[in-house]
Amino acid sequence: MNIQYSEQTKKNRFKIVISLILALVLVAVPLTACGSSGSADSVTFKIGTQGYAEVEILGELFKALVEEKTDHKVEHVRSLGSATAGFEATKNNDLQVFTGFTGTLFLGLLEGEQTEEYRSADAVYDRTKELMSERYEMYVAPAFGYNNTYAIAVPRSWAEANNVKTQSDMAPFAPDMLLAVDQTWLNYPGQGYKEYTALYGFEYKEAIAMDIGLIYRAIAQNEVDAVNIYTTDGQLVTHDLLVLEDDKEFNPPYNGMWVLRQDVVDEYPEIKEIADSVGGLIDTEQMQKMNAEVVVEEKEPSVVAREFLKEKGLIS
Repeated sequence: MNIQYSEQTKKNRFKIVISLILALVLVAVPLTACGSSGSADSVTFKIGTQGYAEVEILGELFKALVEEKTDHKVEHVRSLGSATAGFEATKNNDLQVFTGFTGTLFLGLLEGEQTEEYRSADAVYDRTKELMSERYEMYVAPAFGYNNTYAIAVPRSWAEANNVKTQSDMAPFAPDMLLAVDQTWLNYPGQGYKEYTALYGFEYKEAIAMDIGLIYRAIAQNEVDAVNIYTTDGQLVTHDLLVLEDDKEFNPPYNGMWVLRQDVVDEYPEIKEIADSVGGLIDTEQMQKMNAEVVVEEKEPSVVAREFLKEKGLIS
């Protein structure tokens, strides 16, 4: 009897232990599935931007697309200060995505050189994508389509009257024209005004260095005839200026795109699909327009981003 009672007791205790384990498992499952990011199928991605209108719009594009098309959330981290800060934070997994530009990555982080082989936008993008993957296990999404680099711009009405479309077309006019230039570009090592005029074979009457804000005031008040600008500036729309084609490809291409951690696109293919879907959809004039809406009209970047995506049929 004592032996049988002892065995029964052991069996009862065993059953109790098993029951407790099962109960704990059942309780633990929903706790594991619910964290700070939502369910097990929903996570929060952080995208970083440098704190000016253009990249903030790009950050809001990513946020709107991801949150519209998936159950994931996006936290937009602003005012990083530089593309380098965005890269470092993404490398350390403090961010999962950052906004980058081909020229910045290729010539800076990747220490590339603008040789004849790497003058075209496609060549620089392809090499940047290859090296970012090899060295840092990061995925460079397709470029948006626009190019934010230095260029020469003139009043649209003057350009049309004189049939000027490219920078080479300025050759017969430049010797009699005043050109306002960005202070940095005037003496930029290896890629400034001196090298520009050597490639194109003509000089302006005078190249006057000034702050970018004063450049637009000078052209508006007819104090200069042409201006050296960034190709996606919103003020180009406000002042109705035409950006002349850099037909000799003097300036490096600075095509905007998203750069994501490779482990993110591997684990979440829907995020890669979203990043890829915007490739080629934003031309330079479209980016100028969106920048103007934020800088001049003072719209919120999130509003401008959603309006663009609705126009393209990417969100409802």
